[in-house]
Amino acid sequence: MKTKLIITAHDFGLTSSVNEGIIYALNHKNNIFSEISLLPNAPASEEAAQIAKNLDISVDLCICLTNYKPISKNLKTMVDAEGWFLKAETLAWDFSCIDKYSEEEIRREIDAQWDWFVKKVGKKPSGLVSQKGEHGDPKILLPFIEKAKKENVPVRTPVWKWKENYAAQSYANEENVLHTKAVFIGLFDWKGRYGYDLETRIDQLISDIKKTGDYSELLLFCGFVDEELMNLTSINWQRGQFLSILDNDTIIGKIKDSFELISFKDLK
Repeated sequence: MKTKLIITAHDFGLTSSVNEGIIYALNHKNNIFSEISLLPNAPASEEAAQIAKNLDISVDLCICLTNYKPISKNLKTMVDAEGWFLKAETLAWDFSCIDKYSEEEIRREIDAQWDWFVKKVGKKPSGLVSQKGEHGDPKILLPFIEKAKKENVPVRTPVWKWKENYAAQSYANEENVLHTKAVFIGLFDWKGRYGYDLETRIDQLISDIKKTGDYSELLLFCGFVDEELMNLTSINWQRGQFLSILDNDTIIGKIKDSFELISFKDLK
């Protein structure tokens, strides 16, 4: 039997060009996405929410607490003087800004992002994830798992540096919150420390996913590249690269032959 795998389109709502790229991929004959992660507070989140209303695919809420502006008002500990979230330095994996956050404000913002999703999309999300793996931090993990338990939804396995985080995963188990087993990044970036380039390491990626067994997740980044995207994130041209990979029947065929694609709704 094929290994069960969630393949997620990450960053839905980041920019209009990313939204357009994800829709292009969903409509492509070689589409492999089974899940979409929707950002609630990015530049094109409102547009993405309107699109998500009519999509026949599982859509999860991608909580973001270290980028863009918050949904809730009057935060004191989580924002700078202009009202932007204190920013994590992903390249250095420096999330020390979270140390300044109050637990009450974290809970309030998670609730606000959840409520935004339900209001804008018209249904509750299929699961809870975070944009940069913030819920691998203990301060975020507790209210994150608390919210998932209250709403009875699964979560992306809590990791750190996109690697195993056994203490956090054990906590999710203790709270009886369903979660994926592992998460894999389908690009080679972050100074070569994380991820798998689909064109050069597809066989290794497939092998490593299979070793984890059922219910892992593969994050893929796609989108049309424009000036806004180039200025907003270091992961830019790689999104266009994925769209070109969709035309590669060999790579896509290996993925489809190796895995049964599922969504967060299918976690057991």
